[in-house]
Amino acid sequence: MRKGANPKPVKTSKCGTVIPLYRTHRPIIFAWQTGSFEYICATNTKAMRKIRFSILFLTAWLSLHSQMVPQALNFRRAVQAGTRTAREGVPGDQYWINSADYKIEVELNPWTGELTGSEDITYYNHSPDTLKEMVIALYQNFYKKGVCADYNTPDERRTEGVRIHRLVIDGKSYEEGEKARQVRTNLYVKLDSPILPGARAQLHIEWSYLAREGNTVRTGNYGDGRHFTAYFYPKIAVYDDLDGWDKADYLGITEFYSDFNNYDVRVTVPKDFVVWGSGLLQNPDEVLMPRYARRLKKAMQSSEVVHIIDSMDIKRGGITAQRPKLTWHFKSEKSPDFAFATDHDHLWDGWSVLVDPATGRRAFVAASYEKESKDFYEVARLAGEALSKYSTRFPGVPYPFPAMTIFNAPSGMEFPMMCNDGSTSDLASTVGLTFHEIAHTYFPFLMGINERKYAWMDEGWATYFPSPYFKEYVPDYDFHDSRIKRYLQIAGSEAEVPVITLSKDQHRRLIYRNSSYNKPYLAYYFLRQLLGEQRFTHCLQQFIHTWSYKHPSPYDFFNSFNRHAGRNLDWYWNNWFFEKNYADLRIEKVTEQGAYVTNTGGLFVPVVLTVVSKTGEHRVVRRGLDFWRDGLKKRFIMLPFQKEEILSVKLGDKTIPDAWPDDNVWRAQ
Repeated sequence: MRKGANPKPVKTSKCGTVIPLYRTHRPIIFAWQTGSFEYICATNTKAMRKIRFSILFLTAWLSLHSQMVPQALNFRRAVQAGTRTAREGVPGDQYWINSADYKIEVELNPWTGELTGSEDITYYNHSPDTLKEMVIALYQNFYKKGVCADYNTPDERRTEGVRIHRLVIDGKSYEEGEKARQVRTNLYVKLDSPILPGARAQLHIEWSYLAREGNTVRTGNYGDGRHFTAYFYPKIAVYDDLDGWDKADYLGITEFYSDFNNYDVRVTVPKDFVVWGSGLLQNPDEVLMPRYARRLKKAMQSSEVVHIIDSMDIKRGGITAQRPKLTWHFKSEKSPDFAFATDHDHLWDGWSVLVDPATGRRAFVAASYEKESKDFYEVARLAGEALSKYSTRFPGVPYPFPAMTIFNAPSGMEFPMMCNDGSTSDLASTVGLTFHEIAHTYFPFLMGINERKYAWMDEGWATYFPSPYFKEYVPDYDFHDSRIKRYLQIAGSEAEVPVITLSKDQHRRLIYRNSSYNKPYLAYYFLRQLLGEQRFTHCLQQFIHTWSYKHPSPYDFFNSFNRHAGRNLDWYWNNWFFEKNYADLRIEKVTEQGAYVTNTGGLFVPVVLTVVSKTGEHRVVRRGLDFWRDGLKKRFIMLPFQKEEILSVKLGDKTIPDAWPDDNVWRAQ
C-alpha cells in the first residue's frame, strides 16, 4: 500500500469498525448510529461516489428492516399455516372462522331479577382441527362468590353465579364434575365425541341466575323493574387460528370476543313490560296493543322521529297485550351477540334512516328512556344522524345491521344493535356518548376484534369516529383537547404501558383507558395528518372491507394500512404502539443558524415553532411527525430570523400533547 493511503480514521462511536474497501482508497468507517451509516473520505473520485450511493441505499434498506413491526409467534404460525399473510394485510387462502346458530328461550322476572333460560345451539367447526374440548363463557359468574374481578362487588350483592341445570352435547349429558368444570367465568367441557373438521355439534343448555339489583357493570338490574340484560346466556367461546380456544375470563374491564352467529330469541316477561332487543321484533301484533303496533310500523318507515310511546300513554297504561305473560320474539343474523332490555314506564321514539344510498337500505333507529331524562328526548334523532354520517361520510361504510336502539340506564355500554346509555348533563356529553357507542358497530361488531387482548383496536376507533362531528353539534367544545388532557394524566409516568400490551393484563382503569382510548385516538389523529384525510379514509375503508365478519389481529391492521397507504409505516407503528414513548419535545438551544429540538419522550409528534422577532413579526415553522422517523433524538431546524433578531421561540401548539411543557420556550437574554 502506498504511503499515506490509509491514514488514521476519524474517531467514531465505539461500535464502529474500519472496513477497507480498496487498497488505493481511504477506509470506510462503519458506525451504527440510529440505523445509519457514517463514512469519512476526503476524495471525490467516481469510485467513491458509487460507494457512497451504495451505502446510502444500504442505509435505507437497513433502516427499513430494522424498524419492521415485531410479529408475535402465534401470528407467524398462522402465516405458516396459510390463514394469515405476512405483509399483505389480507386473510390467507386457508383462513377460516367458526360460527353458531342460537335458539334461546329466556324468562325474566323484572321485580326479583330471576332469569331462567334454555338454548339449542348448532356449532359449526370450520377449522382444520379436531376439537376435543369446548369452552363456554358464563359471564354472570362475574358476580359469583369467590371470583376476583376488576370491579368490586359488595358481599351482599354476590350471587351463586350461573347454575347449569342441564348440558347436552351431541346427545351426551354432562354433569358438572371432571368433564364439565366451572372455573371463574368459563365452563370447560372435555368432549366424549370430538368435533371433527367441517363437522357440527348440537348443544342443549338449561340455566338460571339471579340478576341482583345494583349489579350493573355494563349490564344488569337498575331497580323498579328496569333491566338491560346482556352477557346472559352460556355462549360458546371463540376458537380461532391464532390462539385456539379463547380462555380469557370476563373480569369487568375487557369486553368482547365473539364469532358471528345467527340468533332466534324469545324473551318472556310480565304484561306491561316492553322489551327491546338486538335485531328486529318478529311479533309486534302479538305483544303490543294495536295502537302501538301501528305506531311502531309507522316509525320503521318514517324519515322523521315518531313517538311510539309518550308520557300520556304511560299514564293511560294498557300498552302491551293484557295476557299475564308475553313472549317477545327477535331475530338477527351474522351478529356477534344478543342483548335485550325491558321496563314498564319507558318512553319510546323511533324512525327510519337511509344507511346505504347505493341499495336504498334503511335501518330502524330507536330510543327507549325515562321521562325524566330530558337529554334523551333528542337521542333518537342523534342516533339516526350518527348512523347516517358514519354510513355516508366518515368512515363512509354503510351501517351493517337493520336496527339500533339506545336504552336509557345509568351506563355507557355497547352491544350489537343495542346501547345502554346513561343520561348526561350537557350536549357535548350526550353527543359524545351516543356517537361513541354506535361507533362500536364497526369495531368490534363488524370487525371481530379480540378486545380481551387488543381493546385499542376497538375503543381507539370508537373514540376517534365521533371527532369530526363535534363542531356540527357543539361548536364551542374542543374534543381533541379533552383527549389530550386525559392522555397527559398518565403520559410519561411509570404506570404507562405500550399500547400493544395485552388489554386483559391491564387491571387498573387509568392504565387501561390510556392505552385503549386516549393514546390510540391520538395515534389515529396524527396518522391522518401524516397520510392526508383522503388516503387515511381509504386505508380505513379497505381494512374494514377486507376484514368484515372476520378476526383481524394488530398485524393484519398494520399491514393493511401499509398496503393501502402505499408506504411502509412500520416505523410509525413501532413508535406509537410497541415502544414505551410519550409526548415530550424541548428546545435544546438556539444558535445563529437555527434551533435544536430534542425529542425527550421519544414519541413521534409534529414540531411547530412559533418565532417572534424583536420587531414583533411572527413566523411559524412546521415539521411533520415523520421528521423523527430516522430515530435521531435531536434535530436541527433553520429559523426565519438570525438569532440576534429573535425575541422568542415557542415550541408546540394546542393540538400537540407535551408532558413537560416547561422547556418549550426560548427567550433572548
